[in-house]
Amino acid sequence: MKIAVIGINGKMGKEIANILNEMNYDFFGITKQDNFEIYKKADILIEFTNREANIQHIKIVLNEPRKYIIGTTGFNEEDLEIIRKLSEKTAVFLSYNFSYGLNSILKFLPNLYKNLIDYDLAIYEIHHKFKKDKPSGTSKMILNKLKEVNKNLDLTIESFRLGGIFGEHVIIFANEGEVIEIKHKALNRKVFAIGVIKAIEFIKDKSVGLYTMEDLYS
Repeated sequence: MKIAVIGINGKMGKEIANILNEMNYDFFGITKQDNFEIYKKADILIEFTNREANIQHIKIVLNEPRKYIIGTTGFNEEDLEIIRKLSEKTAVFLSYNFSYGLNSILKFLPNLYKNLIDYDLAIYEIHHKFKKDKPSGTSKMILNKLKEVNKNLDLTIESFRLGGIFGEHVIIFANEGEVIEIKHKALNRKVFAIGVIKAIEFIKDKSVGLYTMEDLYS
């Protein structure tokens, strides 16, 4: 099994390469300077880049599919339709957050919200100043989980871009008598790279389909 890390010189690309190397995976990197067609040498592609580049790569891969792990954020509905088309030809693993802890929160969040449905609710997220998309993909995942309970939920996510913060997400439930605050803070990028390793092991035996962290931890 050979793996290609697209955008290997990026922050997450380097982190993923480090852990792949530590765990003795057979992999190579693809940079902007490379002919992207070398992706065909790989069995599994991993990409954490930007929306525009990632969609362009997916359109190319549609012609000669490879299994694809996608951690890029900022996709619109048209982009997601292209990803779904790829998943009809090969196995695709898509997540805006590969942290086990964050995804554990998402798993119990709908049941918690059912019990606190009458409480006031707020979500805010903080990331490093170089992150382009607002709100973050993770905060959209949180909101979508809450909408499983209340599909009419109308909530504005507050976003801040400060310094070098890896990622912080806070959900607040409050009434006049108490405040319940759920907070997840990534202390480094390795926590996401570990999730990518789990995704590799999950997807390697799949032939087609669109998978998420929810499938991994179900």
